[in-house]
Amino acid sequence: MTGLLLALAAFVAMEAVSYGAHRWVMHGFAMGWHRSHHRPAVGRFEKNDLFPLCFSTVGVALCALATMGPAIGPLLWVAGGITAYGALYMFVHDVYIHERLPVGLPRLRYLDWLRESHRIHHLFGGEPYGMLLPLVPRALRERARASTREARIRL
Repeated sequence: MTGLLLALAAFVAMEAVSYGAHRWVMHGFAMGWHRSHHRPAVGRFEKNDLFPLCFSTVGVALCALATMGPAIGPLLWVAGGITAYGALYMFVHDVYIHERLPVGLPRLRYLDWLRESHRIHHLFGGEPYGMLLPLVPRALRERARASTREARIRL
């Protein structure tokens, strides 16, 4: 039971880590890689795809440490929570939102909310930075709706 709680705590904590990495790393000193994600796709891959490779090293390192002895065993649960978050992030962001894999998926209200929140991030380049719990201020949602209406009128 303790192991499951550790995995759940790590999973939940990853939303804050993801927010911070997106806001202060990707939209900060590492914007050179991330910028490719905010521009029209040129090919199948973009520089931004290097981030999951870098971030996954944390989970891999924790798994490696967890196999080195029984005293460090709980790290395996933490690594599991981090890995589960990363897998769900990849599914939501790359498969559902950006449709980078050609699979038919059902429309779910929660996933559509995530897609709309991420669209707002791409529209203005700021909030929300979170992925699985993207908190978008009401005024920003209204601004996005207004700009979408304006774009339709201009067409």
